[in-house]
Amino acid sequence: MKTIIFATAIRILTPLFLLFSIYILFRGHNHPGGGFIGGLIGSITFVFHVLAHGSQRTAKEYFSLKLYRYEKLPAQGQFNYFKRFINHKFFNREIKGEPWGYYLIRLRPSFVMGTGLVMAAGSGMVGLFKGDPFMTGYWLDAKVPVIGSVGTPLLFDMGVYQLVLGMVLKIIFTMSRD
Repeated sequence: MKTIIFATAIRILTPLFLLFSIYILFRGHNHPGGGFIGGLIGSITFVFHVLAHGSQRTAKEYFSLKLYRYEKLPAQGQFNYFKRFINHKFFNREIKGEPWGYYLIRLRPSFVMGTGLVMAAGSGMVGLFKGDPFMTGYWLDAKVPVIGSVGTPLLFDMGVYQLVLGMVLKIIFTMSRD
């Protein structure tokens, strides 16, 4: 199902779907919704992207990070290093005799699942450390302008969000591999 119309629509709708899933995640802090529904909406975003562009491109665009490296610092100082990095990265100018390279770091769905599980379980452990029952909610006194009050229920929802997102990504990447 790789048509030009579908690929263009997904390219436009992907940021909107992700923004909506984050909205549902934070809305569920005070209303129905939250981590599970937000994670499913975020997962549907990547399912559509895999259908439109393939799993290799989806993993490369959203789950890979290029870290540029420079073998040695120039003798002229840090500003010269920054100027050479800008010339190499943004203007694609090759600099003679200077070894630029990069490390490619890929975020695996299993790591996303594990991080979500640790966050969700860790939010419940706060109550145990304070001498209260497991999953007792605690909130900070200060309020964040857009989100509202921040506490352990939000941490739990964020963990569930990552757990659902990682699980669906693992399934989709595994199924689309053949």
